[in-house]
Amino acid sequence: MSKQKLTILSINVRSGVAQKSGRPYTIREAQCILEQSIDGASNIVVGVINLPETLADRTPGEYLAEFALAQGNGNDAGRLVPRIVSLLPYGNTRPQPKADAKVV
Repeated sequence: MSKQKLTILSINVRSGVAQKSGRPYTIREAQCILEQSIDGASNIVVGVINLPETLADRTPGEYLAEFALAQGNGNDAGRLVPRIVSLLPYGNTRPQPKADAKVV
């Protein structure tokens, strides 16, 4: 598995009913910027990746994304495709005081 900085700019949600199975589906497509280092050189990639159901509550922001390869389905059937398995907040994760909290 690999970890890289992923900035999610927006999340588009598509839903419907699959023609073949008749089952409902929901797909969350994250439009993002991926910052990675290859052989010590910084590389930036812009694109779209699907968020798994387990990460449906994530909002746009900066994350440390952990990826693993998995077998694709649909148009990607039989191909190995990257899947996000973990998204942790990137950078300063210290708790911030609430706006109405008094500073002493």
